[in-house]
Amino acid sequence: MLVKEAIVIAGLCNLSAAKWLWSRSPASFNAIEQQAYPLGNGRLGFMPAGEPGTESINVNLDSLWSGGPFENKSYSGGNPASDRSHFLPGIREEIFKNGTGNVDELLSPIYSYGSYTPLANLTVDIDGLESYSSYFRGLDLETGVHSVRFTSGNQEFNTSIFCSRPDDVCVYQVVSNSTLPSVKFGLSNNYLNSTLARTTCSGSQLQISGQLADPGMRFVGISQVLQPSAARCTGNSIVLPKSSSNTRITIVLGAGSDYDQKKGNRAAGFSFRGVDPTTAVRKSVSVAASQSFDKILARHVKDHQSLFDSFSLQLTDPLGSGEIETAKVISNYNITTGDPWLESMLVDYGRYLLIASSRDNSLPANLQGRWAADQYPAWSADYHADINIQMNYWAAPQVGLGSLQQSLWDFVEDTWVPYGQETARLLYGASNESWVIHDEINTFGYTGMKNEAVWADFPLAGTWMALHIPNWLDYSNDITWYRKQGYPLLKGSAIFWLSQLQDDLYFKDGTLVVNPCNSPEHGSTTFGCSMYQQQLWELFDRILATWSDSGDDDQEFYNRVVDTLARLDRGIHVGSWGQLQEWKLDLDVKNDTHRHLSGLSGWYPGYSVAVEEHNKTISTAVETMLWSRGDGKTDETNAGWAKVWRSACWARLNNTYEANYELRFAIQQNMAGNGLSQYSGKSAPFQIDANFGFVAAVTEMLIQDLPQSHQYNGTQTIVLGPAISSSWADGSVRGLQLRGGGQVDFSWDSDGVVQNATVHGGRKKKLRAFNSKGSEIEI
Repeated sequence: MLVKEAIVIAGLCNLSAAKWLWSRSPASFNAIEQQAYPLGNGRLGFMPAGEPGTESINVNLDSLWSGGPFENKSYSGGNPASDRSHFLPGIREEIFKNGTGNVDELLSPIYSYGSYTPLANLTVDIDGLESYSSYFRGLDLETGVHSVRFTSGNQEFNTSIFCSRPDDVCVYQVVSNSTLPSVKFGLSNNYLNSTLARTTCSGSQLQISGQLADPGMRFVGISQVLQPSAARCTGNSIVLPKSSSNTRITIVLGAGSDYDQKKGNRAAGFSFRGVDPTTAVRKSVSVAASQSFDKILARHVKDHQSLFDSFSLQLTDPLGSGEIETAKVISNYNITTGDPWLESMLVDYGRYLLIASSRDNSLPANLQGRWAADQYPAWSADYHADINIQMNYWAAPQVGLGSLQQSLWDFVEDTWVPYGQETARLLYGASNESWVIHDEINTFGYTGMKNEAVWADFPLAGTWMALHIPNWLDYSNDITWYRKQGYPLLKGSAIFWLSQLQDDLYFKDGTLVVNPCNSPEHGSTTFGCSMYQQQLWELFDRILATWSDSGDDDQEFYNRVVDTLARLDRGIHVGSWGQLQEWKLDLDVKNDTHRHLSGLSGWYPGYSVAVEEHNKTISTAVETMLWSRGDGKTDETNAGWAKVWRSACWARLNNTYEANYELRFAIQQNMAGNGLSQYSGKSAPFQIDANFGFVAAVTEMLIQDLPQSHQYNGTQTIVLGPAISSSWADGSVRGLQLRGGGQVDFSWDSDGVVQNATVHGGRKKKLRAFNSKGSEIEI
């Protein structure tokens, strides 16, 4: 039996036991981001749609972006042409005098920002299929293989699609139990005219190549048939005529652009331009096409499962949901009772999506992961750095996917830091040793401050992302990486803030505060925004806590961090109605249901507030603010990420009911039929952060494992099952990663209480574990 057939048959025989998304209806190309099941290998993304016989696969390439220096030689990453830091003293003076102010002199018009955009559509036309029956399509999360099965007349057809990281291609195969009809493959871009994109056919290869604009980024996509002797070029298509020996057709597709993130620095003229991709793509496609389908598939499955199998959440299927079409399970979801099968499947789906969209040779996952069907997707499918890209990677280290962050570290180092050094100097008068970015980032290092302060004035963005670095060190214990790449990024951010903090001249309380600041997308420009103060406390604390691992001998810098941390306002203030304030000024409006929880970032995902969890005044203030902010649905927005963030915050409060309610609310309100989260309820646009944040919220229900402050270096204390619902009765988890190294496996009883656990793998520190009732668990 072929590997592929074994995979498909095993899955179809027991869908409830396997981890599948499946449907009895084809995905419509007009609703592809709500119906199609996505595939990817990090660099490439596939979304298959269409009726049998007329399939169309949307193809994405991670680096394919319009705008930037490819289209505008004067592009400068959003930075001004001249120094504007001399405006800061006046800006700060006004804010300290009045409490609020503006940063108008630091804002700049948006130009040449560009957008993520599709590469092509791969079309597959099977001649003579006028009707079909017994249709099935599904995505096997455990193998990363998409399968379609249907019957036309007396003939059975099976297709398999996957995207392989080892071979750097995506693969499509159609198999029949008898002679295949004539099959035609096409490759086109419906958004670019013939002067920009051209499709050619030669032998067994189909190639689309061109540029996004004139001038613009160059790209190429090449597909090749694995049965070259049978292939014929017909215009700009490949046709495989009907042949008695032809029951199986396979094609592979590779793609590339002339984008090179290593060229996004001053030495390269910030060009971001690499070599013509054609030679490299042709080589990878030719090498893959010389292999058998089974060999490519086996390598893909082994690679995929090396990541996917590192973690497992096992919940029961009391409703038999595994035997029901996924879209129906989601549409029928009952928020009151929940559905353990669907909830655990969405955890696996989130992990699958990260594996498919963020690998060591790719750009990190963007607002839509790796999948966008529109020429200009919402918010350019960029990297929003005031919650979204951070949420994409919150759970990665805990569920065995921490290595997928390498694309993130490289992206920050190569594209944020070089232009971010320019921004630090031109807007803030900081040294070239420091760097800073703002809220929205493209692939060309757009680090300047855009044109509206309420969302653009967020210089904390890079710091919040950089705090993932010591977080990963906690789990990986990879000191070599930390010294070489991680710590220098962290230090550069710290140097920036050491130059920017100001004595609080409003309250005159001897503390250091950020001035100016805007809390993300909310409120006025002011000083001492709580999120900034909380995250800077964590930044300096983490530098001190990891000092011995950093290899840094800069004693002056160390002393400055110690002195600054001692004077830093921690951003923990209880307001007039008992809330944890979002700003140092008591500006919060009760029952303001804004989507962001910026003032609670030190509660979750951070720890600067959470370390005070036993302080009843503070934990009550957190709870009060959560109640005030509502459930994440407002008249203006209904985003899934707002709900899963709330879920994680409630879980950290050990409030099982509210944590589960918010998780379920996200499913009910935001998950489309293909399980992808949508921004406006279940309506477009697709925005992937809630899929990743869902995993993070669940891990927070499973374990509370906070970083240790530099002031404490003793036994690590964790809580297992702080917010497990009784609806998840008698479940278990395997491979949950621990700070300090190692993994923990455990199960829980019908009430969601953990009674025993097993720790395995190497650890640096002693460990104690407790359950949600406060009882110590022997490990």
